[in-house]
Amino acid sequence: MVAAHDTGTYRPSASLILAAREDSSAKFDYSLLLIKRSERTSYALNHCVFPGGVFDAGADESPEWITYFHSFGVTDEDFKRLSSDQVSARSKFLSSGQNFSRDISLRLTALRETFEEVGLLLCSNEEGIRSWNCTTGEPRTLLLQPEDRSHWQQRVHNDATQFLALCRHLRVLPNLWSLQEWSIWRTPATASRKYDTVYYITALQAPSKQVSLLLEPQEVASAHWLAPEDAWTHSQDGTIWLPFMLLYDTARLMNLHRLEDLLKFSRERSALGTTLVQPVYYRCDGCMFGVLPGDELYVNQPENCTQAIILSGSVAELNRRARQYNRYIIYDFHKVVLASNVPPLDGHLQLQANVNTQLAKL
Repeated sequence: MVAAHDTGTYRPSASLILAAREDSSAKFDYSLLLIKRSERTSYALNHCVFPGGVFDAGADESPEWITYFHSFGVTDEDFKRLSSDQVSARSKFLSSGQNFSRDISLRLTALRETFEEVGLLLCSNEEGIRSWNCTTGEPRTLLLQPEDRSHWQQRVHNDATQFLALCRHLRVLPNLWSLQEWSIWRTPATASRKYDTVYYITALQAPSKQVSLLLEPQEVASAHWLAPEDAWTHSQDGTIWLPFMLLYDTARLMNLHRLEDLLKFSRERSALGTTLVQPVYYRCDGCMFGVLPGDELYVNQPENCTQAIILSGSVAELNRRARQYNRYIIYDFHKVVLASNVPPLDGHLQLQANVNTQLAKL
């Protein structure tokens, strides 16, 4: 469900980068599910995102969830495995929570919103929980498409607490353990709508052409399965528009051509933790650009930068002077240059070489 306009605090939210198999002979043997926002919910023409939405405390943090998980034999130790192996300190954004950790509730947000927006329920049943070897993997994921899913989709859309009712009706659990942390982005302080968004990643074993989607008409205009490279290209040529943080993540995904490599990397990297990243915006003659941690222009308190910082000189002059940079340069909505020469945080991937620009050459 799309959030109401909010100019105050950063609202917790979660999105799901969902991959599905493609032809093994293709350059990428997987594609990613992108949804095109409806006119009612989009920020720009052809605005595309990964499925997701805003955390709902009454639905995603209900203590009834823990009781329900326990009824399947899930233990408190199983819940701790969602974050306990991470070597870095957990962000308050993820470790806070009223009834249980946001590590749990934000995964519920991502899975609930995925069902609400595209009709896909990623879950596990009692057999999957019983056969789960918690030391070596996660419960086997079932992709359920109930016959009456249009009815349930509208119920969940109108009342987020109905997601638990749906799971009870089908006697399944949302598969929290199949979701790996990919990134955490905070919207720039210049934005009128402010969110802290964790991006999880998971994969279906089924080919994308066999996945039946049911789009929620008020929020989703269309859905597209695109390889990371195609998503990048279509955003640059104007076919779609990806928000700049998603464009950055897409450029990292472009390093991984095989689905098995994507899953292996995601599991291993997730154990290192995820730093919340907030861009800081600058303006100069000819463009605007967002800087990220590690950039020589990044500030200690990005949350205080409620207006773009004005720099004198042209973008070409600034690029020539830059020595340590991690930024995206916005000439217009569809002409965006990514550039980074600093080590990525948390064991993450660098931008794919073909789209990582050396500023001195601009």
